[in-house]
Amino acid sequence: MKITIINGTMRKGSTHHCADAVMQQLNKYDETEVTEFFLPKDMPNFCIGCYSCFYNGEHTCPHNEYIKPIVNAILESDLIVLTSPVYAFDVSGQMKTFLDHLCYMWLSHRPNPKMFDKIALTISTTAGAGLGHTQKTMKSSLKYWGVKKIFSYATPVSAMKWSDVSEKKKEKIDKDTKALAAKIAKSVKNAQKLHNPLFRSFFFNLMKGMQKKNDWNKTDRNHWESLGWLNGNKPF
Repeated sequence: MKITIINGTMRKGSTHHCADAVMQQLNKYDETEVTEFFLPKDMPNFCIGCYSCFYNGEHTCPHNEYIKPIVNAILESDLIVLTSPVYAFDVSGQMKTFLDHLCYMWLSHRPNPKMFDKIALTISTTAGAGLGHTQKTMKSSLKYWGVKKIFSYATPVSAMKWSDVSEKKKEKIDKDTKALAAKIAKSVKNAQKLHNPLFRSFFFNLMKGMQKKNDWNKTDRNHWESLGWLNGNKPF
């Protein structure tokens, strides 16, 4: 199983420990090959809103040297993992700017068909509150990339450091991640047989109608035409 992890922080705290617990459990079901990125080290730049990825292609992004290796790893993986602790009731700034860079991959622009059988996992922890919004930010991007099934794990740890997390809580995390890994392993194995998300089918067809009328962005329209999606070819 090929796994790509994008960590929204350099800090290996509670969130990273939860991700590591899932990886250890997954390795019991199948041999895993993990590619891990840490932000901002592996992608230090903010999106500058130049629209070049939309109009001229993602290769023209001024930060493509950082974005391309991460995207390539995502496209070759069976499981995509996004992690972020809660910062101000949301993902870390590093994770947000990474997600900003990949909007060209959304269903409304140039979705990559390799994403349509992917399984994903979002992981976040907090000392207090904010898990819901943090999870929503990561899951929204995965959803609009066209990922087939998204799992999530979010838990309050009531501590600022992993070493301060209670043993009772750590035991619960071990139990939770064991059960979660079993579900993920099963989904990865049967990814092509899983039901297509209703939202994805609806939104894809909606965007197909818009792309047929698209005279404002040739790069997006050419993408859809080259894949035959405007001529009846169905990606899922």
